[in-house]
Amino acid sequence: MPVRDDELREALRKPCPYGPDLDLSSYLTEGGSPESPGPEVSAVGIAPGGEGRAGSFLQVDHSALYAQIQKMYEDSLEILSFEEAVRRYDWLEEYVWKAVSPTADKYTAFTALRGKGGYFIRVLEGKEVVLPLQACLYLRTRNLLQAVHNLILMERDSSAQLLTGCLTHPQTDRGLHVGVSEFYLKRGSRLTFTMVHHWGPKVDVRPRTGVVMEEGSTFVSNYVCLTPVASLQAYPRVWMRGRKASAALNSILYGRGTSQLDLGGWIEMEGSQHRAEILGRTVTADEARVVMRARISCSGRDHVGHVECNGLMLSPQSEISAVPELVSRSSTSNLTHEAAVGRLNEEQVLYLMSRGLGRKEAEDLLIRGFLDVRILKLPEFLQQQVERIVSLAMGRGM
Repeated sequence: MPVRDDELREALRKPCPYGPDLDLSSYLTEGGSPESPGPEVSAVGIAPGGEGRAGSFLQVDHSALYAQIQKMYEDSLEILSFEEAVRRYDWLEEYVWKAVSPTADKYTAFTALRGKGGYFIRVLEGKEVVLPLQACLYLRTRNLLQAVHNLILMERDSSAQLLTGCLTHPQTDRGLHVGVSEFYLKRGSRLTFTMVHHWGPKVDVRPRTGVVMEEGSTFVSNYVCLTPVASLQAYPRVWMRGRKASAALNSILYGRGTSQLDLGGWIEMEGSQHRAEILGRTVTADEARVVMRARISCSGRDHVGHVECNGLMLSPQSEISAVPELVSRSSTSNLTHEAAVGRLNEEQVLYLMSRGLGRKEAEDLLIRGFLDVRILKLPEFLQQQVERIVSLAMGRGM
């Protein structure tokens, strides 16, 4: 997508239509000397030594500290920093900024002009990577604007599962993370992508994601955010082409404090016989505000799509908005949606209390049941990791 610098500079003044607008000039653009993070990365499912992972990528502030692959998978995949991949492969011009427009808003424009880092992951044709891959994007310097560009390329008939953990240093109380991620799934490929965020109550987050899927491919995206954040705004978009592809966008959110979360997704089906699903589970406490957006649109024939947005309010000062959308240009397709926002069932709380639990224990148990990670359809290994993350977050926050 050839874009002139003057067009990008103009887009730096273009706010996103959703979520709070941010003044990019209020953040630092240069980070300090990178230091490896400590055991806190385990809070987002990252194995610090790469144990049990097929490959790992770690970036601190603007610096990629390492990209490594287990020996048994060296002939199956590549992991590089985004800049190194662009220098090495001229053919990446076919993909860079094709799934996400660099002029979409000020955050994509800043990343195109001044972004630093990000990862490139490529799974080679016909290769099945059984162990999970992991990528960690770590914000260490206070008040830093970290803008990264990630590109994931799944070649024909390949498969993998990728866990991305994003977090701040425990003493980094303000910052902005912008993550542009482009996914390309070739014919028959399969990817499960799980993103776990652990930010701070004064950190703003702006993921920008685009996914292009070919015939017979499968993409499952899982997003988990259970800790306070100043604001989060994300609206990933998926394009399904050809026939018989499958896409799912799932999210589990816990809004706390004064967090403002605006999250959703748009799946667009073309061709025939695709399946699409957007599922969201949201809990709000304190004065948190959450908007759940979900849009499925289709043209062609014989598609199936479903949207489900469920919210649970624990505080009368909090707010949840569910915005499901279905757009069909196909008389042979079936699109459905359901949305519900409510509170804890007092009868269930009293029943659990009658079985010997205190009120807080009973409420915690019901909330954990509502935030059931099984909706994410994770492989067993990753499900255990995410269940542990949910348990830790619940233990801290309740």
